[in-house]
Amino acid sequence: MLKPDLILSYSKPPEYRLLSTIAPTVPIPDPRDAPTNQVYFKEMLRYTAKTLDREEKAEKVLSQYQQRVDRLKERLGDRLQHLEVAVIFYGEDIIYTINDRAKALPPAVFDDVGLRYKSPSLDGNSEPPISIETIDEYDADVLFIVDNAEKPFSFYLQHPLVGSLNVVKNHRAYVVDPETWSAQGITGANKILDDLFKYLPQGG
Repeated sequence: MLKPDLILSYSKPPEYRLLSTIAPTVPIPDPRDAPTNQVYFKEMLRYTAKTLDREEKAEKVLSQYQQRVDRLKERLGDRLQHLEVAVIFYGEDIIYTINDRAKALPPAVFDDVGLRYKSPSLDGNSEPPISIETIDEYDADVLFIVDNAEKPFSFYLQHPLVGSLNVVKNHRAYVVDPETWSAQGITGANKILDDLFKYLPQGG
């Protein structure tokens, strides 16, 4: 049985009371309630660090992240100002994207790097579903497919509308790990950067 010294949770009051019987529990901001002018994963790290009296360490971690961002910008050079990326998530029988640039991790990292993020859906839904008939709206320079269904890339090519995308024809569509691309924290942000370092310089 786990015996933590401290629990950090954005659980609702009933769960919070239950967790408090296990160990001292500190509520943390729910990403859905975060101000739209803040990048959630950075502010969450700072909030947690303040709770644990590790603020200096948190700023060092964020500085290291920013140094990696700057190195990627330098590697991409002039191409960066024109490079457009899109992200779609695939689960069983559903395709969706993410609109929330501050609270969702991939667009927040894209903004830090200076990438243009192609997200055509503007219906106010933070994770709007995508119809396969409108998949061409996500035909960017680079397409990341977040594979929640554990399918091989060949699975996606079976649909003619996917195979007809220019990004697919140009071999710039990549299947990426859902645990990384659905994460919230600084570790996930760095892993997304790993993928950007791996895939974006290709085709240059």
